Order: sequence, then C-alpha cells, then structure tokens
Amino acid sequence: MGISNKINLGFLVVGFVLFLASLVSIFEMGRIRRSVGDIITVNVENINISSQLLEVTDQNVFFLLNQIGIDTDSVLHMESIYNDQRFERYLHSARTTFSNDQEKVLTDSILFAYAAYMQILNEAIPLWKDSDYANRREWYTTRLYPTYSRLRKYVQDLITLEQTLLHENTKLIQDGFYRSMMPGVIAVASSILLLFLLSYFIRIYLILPLKQIRTGVKNTLLFKKKYEVRMPSDDELSELNNSITKLCDEHNKV
Repeated sequence: MGISNKINLGFLVVGFVLFLASLVSIFEMGRIRRSVGDIITVNVENINISSQLLEVTDQNVFFLLNQIGIDTDSVLHMESIYNDQRFERYLHSARTTFSNDQEKVLTDSILFAYAAYMQILNEAIPLWKDSDYANRREWYTTRLYPTYSRLRKYVQDLITLEQTLLHENTKLIQDGFYRSMMPGVIAVASSILLLFLLSYFIRIYLILPLKQIRTGVKNTLLFKKKYEVRMPSDDELSELNNSITKLCDEHNKV
C-alpha cells in the first residue's frame, strides 16, 4: 500500500469513528427527548391541573365560610358552588393522562372524597334556612371541614406525587444526556489514540526513512561511503530508495 493511501486510510478511520459516534449520540438524545420529554410535559400539566383542583376546593369552602354569619337570604348565592363544574372538568382532564398506578389510586381517593364533600355540602341549604350562626359554625367545624381537609390532603398528595415524578423524569433526561455523551467521549478518546498511532506510523514509515535517505546521500557525497539504506516497507519510498542507491553507486564509481 502506498504512503498516501496509508495516510488517507488513517484519517478516514478517525473520521469514520467520529461520524459514527455523532450518529449514536444524536440517536440517543432523540430517543431520550421523545420518550421522557412528553412525560415531563404531562407532569407539568398535571401539576397545574392539581393546583387548580386545590384552588377550586379552597374557593368554595372559603365562600361558604364567609356566609356563616350572614342572614338566611345569603343562601341563594350558594348556587354558584353547586353549579361549579370546574373540579370535575379539571379532574377528568388529568385522568386522561395518568399512567402511574399511584396517580390512579390518588385519583380514585379524590373522587370518593369529593363525592363525600359534595354530599355534606348539600346540607348547607336547609341548615342556612333553619339554623343560627352557632349551628352553622358547628356544622362547618364538625361536618364540612374534616371532609374538606381530607379532600384537600388527597389533592396535595397528587401535587406532591406529580412533582416527584417530574423530578425523576428530569433526572432521567440528565442521565440520558450523559449517557448519550459517552459514545462521543469514547470516540474522541479513540480518535486521539488513533491520531497518536497515525503520527507514530508516519514517523516510522515516512519521516525516519527520509532522514536515513538524507544521511545516506550526504555520506555518499561527502565521504564516498556506500549507500546502504534499507526501507521498512515496500512502497514509494522503497522505489525512491532503490533509485537513489543506483545513483549513489554510479557516483562512487566516478
């Protein structure tokens, strides 16, 4: 194999290794982005929806709490609580994206707690009509608030779970990023090693033979010494060396 072919082959090998590593890294990053990126988006949306569930629950309870000490006519304004469909709409929207077993269990708990909460909330209308402030406060403290607290706890647990899942999925992306970098790191290290080897072979098969040829020619011209340089391989330098050997032999005969 000729010298130019050897050098070209060495650089082609280095380029191929780097190209292959780039393809592997791009493929790995794309796979991680597709598999985990969508999940993270869903986690963020579920956190927002869970926060909206909590907000709706708090608004309804605080609205009712503010009316405990108001006259009985104020009960007419409570229709906004019973007609509020936001909680059910938000929860239904979140359930369509749940895939984790813990999410499904918490959703069922929220549904049962919400049903109990609404059932107790229905007691407010007759209670407001027939009871005074003390009875309303007692009902709120002993009946509604414990159910509300249980519902609120389940919603907060769902938010905490979604935040935990978001953290875990974010960590997966970070791990996937480092994992996708490994082929590139290995390729760069391999390429550096190949470049050192290529440099070594260039030195052995090109630079040192040229130095030997130069020294041999110099000794022949200055000291009439016999030109006895031998090449390590059969390539263009070997052909050049044979031609120089003939010229030096003819020079010594003059």
